[in-house]
Formats: sequence, structure tokens, C-alpha cells
Amino acid sequence: MTASAASRLGRAAPQSKSWLRHVLYHDRKLIALNKPSGLVCQGTLGQSLENSPQDHAYVSEQDNRFNTLLDDMQHRFNLAQRPSSVHRLDKSTTGVLLLAKSPASARDLSTQLAKRTVDKTYLALVRGGAQSFEGSSGEIRNALQADEGRMSIGDSCSARFAATDWELLASSPICPISLVRLRLHTGVKHQLRVHLAHVLHTPILGDTTYSRSPLAPAITKVTPVPQDRVFLHASRIAVSKYRKQGKQKHFRLDIAAPLPHDFVAICEKAKIPLGKLDIAGGLLVDGEPTDQTIEDIGGKWLG
Repeated sequence: MTASAASRLGRAAPQSKSWLRHVLYHDRKLIALNKPSGLVCQGTLGQSLENSPQDHAYVSEQDNRFNTLLDDMQHRFNLAQRPSSVHRLDKSTTGVLLLAKSPASARDLSTQLAKRTVDKTYLALVRGGAQSFEGSSGEIRNALQADEGRMSIGDSCSARFAATDWELLASSPICPISLVRLRLHTGVKHQLRVHLAHVLHTPILGDTTYSRSPLAPAITKVTPVPQDRVFLHASRIAVSKYRKQGKQKHFRLDIAAPLPHDFVAICEKAKIPLGKLDIAGGLLVDGEPTDQTIEDIGGKWLG
């Protein structure tokens, strides 16, 4: 299909070289992407925009970009219709984003999400050394409320319960930056960013919305930190799957997304160690690493 023909049909021509490289895994029911920073998922647009022509132009541009991605996936995987996103990641957040290949698959994944049986794990670089943490792990159970376009800790009638577990993985020996693992039990907007900034008082590196204090010279001397880049990565997501044969038909599929290069680069400069799975990504079945193919469900690792 030519670009002009695609335009007449109201659909962007596939840009396979642009988007296929972000596909980590696919099977008969879903596609897992390693979402890049800067990509806005549908459903998150316009939440904090005014009704100016410039804002509408921005939303249109971002819509077109995500729609082009969906068109590309439909074309590449020979689907009857566009795949659909069943959850969201913030614009600056990187990592695993699931797309359902069919309406039936979308319903199944949405049900799992609603029942909170989908395990979501994040990695974040935060401002603060080992001394900033009381212990090596903990739980945060603080409700969040919207406050003039931003989220904050609150107990009003409109506040939503939010639950986060955290674990300190490593701290830099040369600057006040730490690597933490986060498990998301609820899906409140900006939950991880607010919990880290206002409960642990260790804001995510690059998050100028919830921490407006300048970076410490001890950080900037070690590594540059780009603007508009929040170092939060959706590292793993685990969902329920079913085999057609065998005694144990139910199993847990865990998809791990490799960290982006700029995240790894900061860790290297700050001398923060990373795990092999965090760097390379991969698949796990019931918690155990597995081959790049899962024949029972037509699964294939492309990452």
C-alpha cells in the first residue's frame, strides 16, 4: 500500500523499521512491546492539556504516532483489526506494554488486570543513597488524590487507595543515586512517582513534576541527566496462560523488558550493578527462565 493510498483510507502506512524493533514477544493472543520513552499511549492524552489549538495539535500528533504503531502491528502480524492496548504507561516511562491481538484476548487481559492477578514490576533510579532508606524493603499504603492536575497524598473522599512494595537493590558508591525494585499492586495515576517522592523522600531521577529541587552536584559531576526523562522502567509483567495439553494447563508467563541504553549508562557511570535479566530481558514460565519459543501457545521471543 502506498502512502497516498493509506492516507485516502484514513490509515497510516506501516513503518515496520520504526516499530517492529520494539516488539519483545508475541503469541496467539498478545504482543509485548518494550515501550520507548516519549511515546504516549492512547487514553492518556489530553488529561492535563488546555483547549488551545497548540494542545489539540499535540494530541493529534501523539494519536497519530500511536495509531501508526498499531497499524504496523496489525500489518506485521496479519491481524484482522488493530491490536488494542489494555493498560497504560506514562509518556516518559519505558518497558513492557501489552497489546491484545483480538477483542477476546483484550477481555481476558482486562479481567486479569481488574482482578489484580497481573504482576507488574518496575525498576527506578532514585535520588538518594543507601542512608536515605530505613531498611532494605518495605510497603507503602498511602491513598492518592488529584490536586490541580497533579497527584498528592491525601485522605479526601476522592482519594484512591494505592499500594506499592519497594526493595533497595543497590546504591552508588560515588554519588547519591540508588536502584529500587517496585511492585505495583494498584494502578493509580503517578502512583510510583508520588510514593517515592513524598513517602520515601527519594524522588525518581529526572522527575521534575514531583521534585523541583535541583540535582545535587554530586550527581551531575558523575553523570548528565537529560531533561523530560523520568528513569522509571516497567521491567516485568506476568500474566496467566493456559496450555491445551498436559496435566498442568495453567502457568504464569513472565515477560522481562531490557533496560534502555540511557538507564544502563547512568548505572555504569554511577557504578550501580545490574542483573543479567534486567539488561538482556527474557521469558520466564512459572518463575523459571525458558527458551525463546513456547510452542503450546505459539509464543516467540523477539527481543
